Amino acid sequence: MTLSLKIPSHQMAKMRTCLQKGGLREIGGWLVAEQLAPSDFELVGFTVDLEAGTYDRFASLLRKHDEKLDQILSENTSRSGRVDYLGEWHSHPTFQPIPSDIDVATMTKMVEDNGPSFAVLLIVRLMHSASIQATLTTFQRGLSPKQGRMTTGRQLAIDGGFLVDEPLAGQERK
Repeated sequence: MTLSLKIPSHQMAKMRTCLQKGGLREIGGWLVAEQLAPSDFELVGFTVDLEAGTYDRFASLLRKHDEKLDQILSENTSRSGRVDYLGEWHSHPTFQPIPSDIDVATMTKMVEDNGPSFAVLLIVRLMHSASIQATLTTFQRGLSPKQGRMTTGRQLAIDGGFLVDEPLAGQERK
């Protein structure tokens, strides 16, 4: 399954703000998306823990995200598609946004053991306080991890296999 995730510009802007606040610490949380068609999703929200990470590791407690997840779900009840947990995201502020061996093992264990039958891992990196490099990896029970597709609804540069999102005109660089 090649999963496609559309990240609306306003969600990318929220993520950019979180990355700026996180600085050189890894931050992250859960992704919530609406299923538009089989394997086709649109990000409707995400949770974030700005405190749990270090410069090279992110691990967060479930309780940090449960309440925000419920809030995102209740705010999106009017959508026509199914809205649910899609996976996880975190930053690699000092490394390429590529899943580490620990990232792959953690996500694989989740889908193989008692978690959802599939999930995604979005890894992001803030470049020059404004551009976001990102990769999306899909984990499905019984299958090897596979690179997913991302769009933001506008033309983006692909740089060395990474999606690169620049701020919209009028969004200031911090």
